[in-house]
Amino acid sequence: MSLIVRFLCAMLSAVIFVWYMPSPAQMLFRLLYSDCWSEDCYAAWSWYNALAFDIQIITVALWMALWTFLEIRRFKRLPSPAPKLLTHIRYGPIAVFVFSLVAIAAFNLALIQYSRFQIIRYVHSDAPVTERPSFELHNNYRHWCGNGMAANEYALYGDTPAAYIDDPDPATRARALQASMYVYDWINNPQDGPSIEVLKKAAADPDPLIRAIAAHYNSEVHYSAAP
Repeated sequence: MSLIVRFLCAMLSAVIFVWYMPSPAQMLFRLLYSDCWSEDCYAAWSWYNALAFDIQIITVALWMALWTFLEIRRFKRLPSPAPKLLTHIRYGPIAVFVFSLVAIAAFNLALIQYSRFQIIRYVHSDAPVTERPSFELHNNYRHWCGNGMAANEYALYGDTPAAYIDDPDPATRARALQASMYVYDWINNPQDGPSIEVLKKAAADPDPLIRAIAAHYNSEVHYSAAP
């Protein structure tokens, strides 16, 4: 059973290694065909992609052959401890992969919390209430779609300024409104969620300046929704 576990770990390590390491075939294609868009380039791209896959298969086979050799060598030398190279081949890429996932998750969480702190600091600052804020907010969306990125940012930060729309200070409420509309998903314009709730409260606010700002944003929201 222990041998099967070690075999599976070595195989997984090999797959992780070839999956995340840069492909020399694809790097060579980019070097040779950097500004080429002809049909010949597409044919070359297919050939280099196939070559990259073959290199991955060969790399996995060599990885497992080396693992087999070191396992047999270790078995013959029992009870000596396993050599460090064998330990790296078994578990090295897995350990790096798991560590990177934890590090990326922690990094994202820290930057998201800092972004929320930026919004809160603005809401309680003395910034002019009639000017739109400008934040560099961290977005942990990692896909290509701009709509998805905007929706994810709204989901991350929509509730943060909305928590201050009921503050007794009119300036704080006004900045909460400005921040809420800044993080609003203007690309998809869902017309719901925390920013829209803030906008509704601001439209009925006793302060005339806040109502004026809300009216401006109301017109933008409904204009964006128009076909």
